This record gives sequence, C-alpha cells and structure tokens, in this order.
Amino acid sequence: MRCSFLLAFLAPLLALAQNFDATILSYEGLDRTCDGSITPVLRIQNTGGETMTSCDIDILRNGLADNTFNWVLGVPALSGEVRQPALPAITGLQAGDELEFRIISVNTQPDEVASGNVIIRTVLGESVEGDSYRVMVEVRTDGDPQETTWSLKDATGVVVASGGPYATAEAVERSWADLDPSQCYALRVEDSGGNGMDARALPGYVKVIALGEELIALDGAAFTSSYDDAVRTGSDGCAVTQLTNEDDAVPSCGTQVFLDGTSMLHARPVPGATRYQFQFIRGTYLRRIATPSPSLTLTPWYTLPLKPGRYYQVQVRVSFDGGATYCPFGQACTIRTRYPLAASRGMEVMNDEDAGFVLYPNPSEGEVSLLVNGIDGPAHVQVLDLAGRVVWQSSLQLADGVAHVLDLGGAVPSGMYLVHVSNGERTFTERLLVR
Repeated sequence: MRCSFLLAFLAPLLALAQNFDATILSYEGLDRTCDGSITPVLRIQNTGGETMTSCDIDILRNGLADNTFNWVLGVPALSGEVRQPALPAITGLQAGDELEFRIISVNTQPDEVASGNVIIRTVLGESVEGDSYRVMVEVRTDGDPQETTWSLKDATGVVVASGGPYATAEAVERSWADLDPSQCYALRVEDSGGNGMDARALPGYVKVIALGEELIALDGAAFTSSYDDAVRTGSDGCAVTQLTNEDDAVPSCGTQVFLDGTSMLHARPVPGATRYQFQFIRGTYLRRIATPSPSLTLTPWYTLPLKPGRYYQVQVRVSFDGGATYCPFGQACTIRTRYPLAASRGMEVMNDEDAGFVLYPNPSEGEVSLLVNGIDGPAHVQVLDLAGRVVWQSSLQLADGVAHVLDLGGAVPSGMYLVHVSNGERTFTERLLVR
C-alpha cells in the first residue's frame, strides 16, 4: 500500500522529468495544395529536460506511411523552447486526403511521452488562383473591431502581411500586399471574442481581392474563433482601383460635381502606383486624363471638356511605370456635373436625351441606388424579369439629381432585369444585373 502511494505521488514528477520529449503545438502550413502539393509546417516545443538537437517525424497519408522527416535543428532548442520546421513537400495530394504527423524520437531516443505527438489535417483542395501578385485584403469590421485580426503566411509559415486589431466598428479597412508571383499563401482570420464577425447592422467580412476578382470572400458569420483558407498568386503585377464610394471616408461615386476647380474626384490609392488615369464616358464621348495622385481636380479642360448637367461613367486605372503601361480599368461609377451656382436653374436647358436615370452599383448584390436626371415628382418604379413579370415595385417621390436607394432584398434573385421608371408622362428603362 505504501509503495503504491509513493508511485502515485512520484508519477507526475517523473513525467515532468522526461529527458527526451517533444510536443506538436499546432499546424502552421497550408491546408490547400499548390499544384497538388503541400509543404507542411509544424510548431514543435521541446518538452523534455535535454536540449533538443534532432527530431524524427513520421508522415502518413490516408493511414499509410509516406515519409520520415529527420529534422536536425540548426539552433538546438533548450527545454521549453519552440521551433517551427518546414517539412518536405508532399506531392500528388487531392481534396479529402488525410495527413498525419507523428513524433517518433528526440535526439535519436524514443519520445518518452505519447501525449502531443500526433496531429492530423485534411486536405481541402487546390488553392484559389488569382492573376496578380498584388492583392488587397478588405475587411468590414463588426461591432467589436478590436477582436478581429488576419494574417497572410507563405508556404513555410512566415507571416508576410497582417492586419488588425481594428479601432472603428462597422467600417471598411483595406490593406495591400505585394506577394511573390506564382506562390501560395495561407489566410488566417481570428476573432478573439469567439463569436466571429457578428455585426449588429452591416455584415462583417474579409475578402482577398486580386485585379478586382474576389479570391476569398469570408462571411463574418461563417466562423467563430478562426478561419483558414489559401490563395495562389499570379505573375501579373497589376492592381485595379475605382472611385471612392460610400465605404470610404470621402466618397466620389454618385456625387454631383462642379467643373470650376472647386470639386475633386478621388480614387482609392494603390501603393506603388505612379500614375492614375481617369476615364469619362457618356454615349460616344470618351475623355482620359492622368494625374500622379489618386485625386483629380475638375476644371474646364481646353480639349474635350466635360459639360455641366450631364451624367458620366467614370473609371480609373493605375500605372506603376510612370504611364508607359497601365493596368486594367476598375469598376465604373456614375457622377453628375452641375451648372455653376450663379446660373439660374430656370435658365438651364434640359434636352429630352438628358432625362433618365442610372443605377449603381450595377451589377448589384441586392441594394441599388437610382439617380435621376430631369425627373421630378411622383414616379412608379418597377423591376421586371426578362419574361415581363413584375418582381418588385414601389412608388417614390423623385427629385432631380437625388439618389434613391432601392432595397430589393431577397425579393429579386440573381439574374438580368429591366427597371422601369414612369412619371405618368414618360417611361424610362435601364438594365440591372443582380448577382
């Protein structure tokens, strides 16, 4: 009895005194493949009493032996220290494959404590591929922005870009990162509150965007504490931008501007860009003008000037070589040019061709703004599918130059529609794409 008691008392102390023991703390590599391969990365702690100089790790694929990694530490790990080795690449992987990593020995001696020796990961499939290595991470924060952080890691687990915690609730934050071309990167989003990005009003999200394409679009309600995904960058060094909108501090989309030098248009800045080219389109009219900054002052240009009382579609593109070459144009926005304040509205001449409306954004995610020109008073708005069926309608009090938000909500599924605006005398029609 006395011996049993003594052994029970000493067992925890003996466990603590093991000389050769290592523990896998976490997996830090990608769960998605790059051309069918993954470079596993582990965080390993020396939990033995002896300084760790080597460690053998068995790698199993779907329960079968795949390889043994004989890890020789360049800098030996003292007791309690943590290292993060990158293991040899595993090729020929497919979605659903199960990878198991198992510590076998430390300093050629069998690992003395089984706990913490094994970690298992499931391959999620191929990384989402973009065309450019310049990516933008766009975050809409929730009501607790201080809880949200994100990081981009390369295939060896090294953090190359990160963001958060944030200070402003329900705001859009953007960060740019130049990554190595044709490489894969892991995105990790974490919420310290454990409730995801649970917005009280606007939905929280994290997006990774390259050349205007959303490679990753994480709904903030789709995770609780953490979320992992991966992207593969392209060889193109371009980036796209656009006029600022309601998500930005100073919006330009949908605004009314003067042409006398008192109004400016602002594009979203792109790090490293040396020229910004603004393009104005109205019917057959096209005018481009470049500036070294993302802001353009509107003046009465000598060549092909803009005219007051008109709507223009505006796009912006950037150059990284002083204008020798340009990246693609970004999303179009609508602006309206105004007559000088000194001019009486009663003296303005509005041609029939100038009356009408524009919709933005178009394509839309379900909420769209209607901006009218030359239409005042009560009007009836209808949204029709291509078979002519009315799927949404509302009566509005319209005012010339004032935007009205049409909240289509879930009433209008994805597809192409016709939007009719009728004021009793005339009916105007525009196309709308809902995504």
